[in-house]
Amino acid sequence: MTLKSEVDQVFLANVESGNIRYTAYPIGAAIAIVSDGAAAAWAYPAADLHIQIQAAGLLPADPCWFVGIVLLTNDLEVACYADLAIGFGADAAGIDRAEFPFFNEIAAVAASNLIMLSYYLPYPIRIVGNPRVCGRIRKSSALSGVGITPKVIIASAVGA
Repeated sequence: MTLKSEVDQVFLANVESGNIRYTAYPIGAAIAIVSDGAAAAWAYPAADLHIQIQAAGLLPADPCWFVGIVLLTNDLEVACYADLAIGFGADAAGIDRAEFPFFNEIAAVAASNLIMLSYYLPYPIRIVGNPRVCGRIRKSSALSGVGITPKVIIASAVGA
């Protein structure tokens, strides 16, 4: 795709956006992205481990755009800072395309607390070839099991 084609699609998205569809993936229950328990504070798990959020081949047909995430923070054991990286591609070859920092401030108060956060990218990221969607987490605490449950928000039919 040429630069002009991409600019045309962004223009159509802002002017003629009636066809755009936003869908949260995975469809159904979200997958927890958790620490492997061996990573030190502020380190991603060893071996560039990415947890699958959505299998390859299940996103909308090209072109589609990664526009943001919704996080459920009930998986965090303690109040901590963390970065969630969202990537696309096979596990060992997964490429992080965006990192989302967050702070879970009330998880330690009661196990029933649930925080839902939404983050939207300032510029959508074009997804080519319908790859696997994955994520990984690094956090300020070295406690095992610290994690988060994300859904990615995908826009399709942009410029259609």
